[in-house]
Amino acid sequence: MARIAFEERRDRLIQATIRVIARDGIAAASTRVIAAEAQMPLGALHYVFGSRDALMKAVIVHITDQERISALLGTQIASSVGTVDLHQLVEAAMNGYLDNLTTLPERELVLLEVAIHAMRHDPDAVADQWATYRAAAAQTLEHVADEAGIRWLHSTDDLARYLVTWLDGFTVSWLADRDTAAARRSATIFADSFAALAATPT
Repeated sequence: MARIAFEERRDRLIQATIRVIARDGIAAASTRVIAAEAQMPLGALHYVFGSRDALMKAVIVHITDQERISALLGTQIASSVGTVDLHQLVEAAMNGYLDNLTTLPERELVLLEVAIHAMRHDPDAVADQWATYRAAAAQTLEHVADEAGIRWLHSTDDLARYLVTWLDGFTVSWLADRDTAAARRSATIFADSFAALAATPT
């Protein structure tokens, strides 16, 4: 086969792993199956990653880089602050997240399976993953407070944890029943409760 650059091999193997897990589950994602999916020799996988666990960690990092808080809330909020009230802003952001979820549910399924695998085999990796989500959420909440002229009634770190925790449950609930209409109603209720966590400085 033609020589492939290292980074291209790496990306092909990560994408192949995501496809295999999305299609067949993590138990089916052996190194042999992943290499075949990527149309690469098994030795190339071990050369690039060294082990299956290292490959799974790379999948976590890849999905996290594309993931939800900064991509979703950052874009939604940057374009909306100052034009709508906080309830409308939060509801729009949650619905934007839901739109992404319904378009690419396999990405979240892969994320969940790989995260559970990491909890058993590489807990530091999954802890870093969720820390990344919380840090991005905290940064976004600080931006909202500055731009909208509000103050949060709890620390941004605590609110970021609450937000990420709620999104986790929201995601799993939708993946379980695929009831998008019910999920949108949940987003409205969440917007009510989250908007109540802010006050206008006196």
